[in-house]
Amino acid sequence: MKPTPAPMPVGTRCRVRVPASTSNLGPAFDSVGCAVSLFNTFTFEVQHPGTEPLVELSGERSAGIPASPRNLALTIARGFYERVGVAPPVLGLRAEIDIPSARGLGSSSTAIVAGIVAANALLGGIMNTAELLDVAVELEGHPDNVAPALLGGMVISASESRPLAYQRIAVHHDVSFVFVVPDYEVRTADARRVLPSTISLKDGIYNASRSPLMVLAMLTGDLSAFPGCLDDRFHQPWRKPLFRHYDELSNAATKAGAAGFCVSGAGPTMLAICRRERRDAVIGGLARALGTLGLGGFVEELTPTASATTADITPA
Repeated sequence: MKPTPAPMPVGTRCRVRVPASTSNLGPAFDSVGCAVSLFNTFTFEVQHPGTEPLVELSGERSAGIPASPRNLALTIARGFYERVGVAPPVLGLRAEIDIPSARGLGSSSTAIVAGIVAANALLGGIMNTAELLDVAVELEGHPDNVAPALLGGMVISASESRPLAYQRIAVHHDVSFVFVVPDYEVRTADARRVLPSTISLKDGIYNASRSPLMVLAMLTGDLSAFPGCLDDRFHQPWRKPLFRHYDELSNAATKAGAAGFCVSGAGPTMLAICRRERRDAVIGGLARALGTLGLGGFVEELTPTASATTADITPA
């Protein structure tokens, strides 16, 4: 860790842009995630001591997120200062929210990553990327969303390793991600509450044999092993009852040419993975299924992205 620098002057701003992420990807529970082309942008500003923090949120998906000092990104930023032994300044926040919350697209991870990256930048870069990653994993509890949110790309992580052991790969350009984003929320805590506390050796082998196939398919673009490759016995069988019409949507995606279908993170967003040449058919098939089933929400392709979190300082 570098020596603690002098605090940035009042009026200094730090703009942080963090990508959404999808995680688990079938059998790779809590160990694989991928950044996708949807972003939240956070601008932190050092305010005068003793003033009330100014918090402004914009974007139609900002509804329900606290526009107050209790905002998660601000709370994380203040905690980062305290972690390194520096009294936190008064920080204001303007955030543009494009990632829907409580949908399985890593919205809370963007706030965690934004808070630590911004505070670190405002302290002059007291931690390197590896150290920031370990802080993010500690705060989130698992690496599958925060790692790709911070680093970009698809990240395979060894849970509970410190420093975090991981490998970052680029998803093949022929692989497309088509998301079904419902208009209802499922909180991560609720999705974790339904999981079993133990699994059998047989089920462990089942998942362990599929995770490498899934990762290799993403890397090479060869999706021939995908039918069954996204099957899982760790989390999806217990979580499926939380998601409306999962089986019907999965069938619609497969009929339209998707190679596989799974829950994104803790849901309720669902993910169809297909070859690029089939993406329009898959988008159309899932959109029609939403209408037929009477479900609200939308279908959208979000491209796997190598874009890592960036931080730009504007001096006072």
